[in-house]
Amino acid sequence: MAINLQSERYPDLIFDARDLNLLELPRVDCHLHTSWTDGHASVKEVYNAAVERQLETVLYSEHSRKSSVDWFYKFAKEVHALPVSPCKAYVGTEVKVISHDGEIYAEPEISDCCDFIMASVHNFIASDGNIIPVSETMPNQSVDLEYALTWAVLSNPQVEILGHIFGVSYKRFGQIPPDEKIKELIARAAEFGVAIDINSYYHPNTLQMFRWCQEYGAKTRFGSDAHSLDEVGTIMRKLQKEVTNA
Repeated sequence: MAINLQSERYPDLIFDARDLNLLELPRVDCHLHTSWTDGHASVKEVYNAAVERQLETVLYSEHSRKSSVDWFYKFAKEVHALPVSPCKAYVGTEVKVISHDGEIYAEPEISDCCDFIMASVHNFIASDGNIIPVSETMPNQSVDLEYALTWAVLSNPQVEILGHIFGVSYKRFGQIPPDEKIKELIARAAEFGVAIDINSYYHPNTLQMFRWCQEYGAKTRFGSDAHSLDEVGTIMRKLQKEVTNA
């Protein structure tokens, strides 16, 4: 079994949920996209927005695949050139799960530039390895399809973060996964040392997701999946509101 130790190297990004005090949450956003892919702002503009919102640490989690090798180093270089104060920026990549064996897009030329690799389910995969079109997927199938791919990828030793657990089911198909299935995946993530991405865009109840991470001793990180400047830091605002109203 592979246990990831990135939380020890980057304690300002990855947290043991049981060690966190809900009244003293970290000032972070660890899921940001820029105009290098499908975001609407530059690396520098996103950083400036983070500083304006008094964030102390950010992780750029730019999408990548095989074709991204041509530009990813330039993107990483931009992030590394950012000031280390008042906000420290790290380089990450968000890659797709591409098989039921837990394979991901992870090109060495890209991985070598990154502090973290995050794997997310973005498409459903048939047993023959082909993508199942959304138009051919019944909504009530989505949870089981996403669960199977997520279960598989959690044992991949390249994966350090699990992006937006059940995000496709929530957003694309309007399905609410059973609590037990979510908790089973969080427990498996804890077993393999993979951090759970608590995500304000995809998760309707971020506080509940956090409490499940505490229950199972999972590592966690907080992200907005921000694609615009307005969204930077949304995760901490949403979680703080849920804590206040709890």
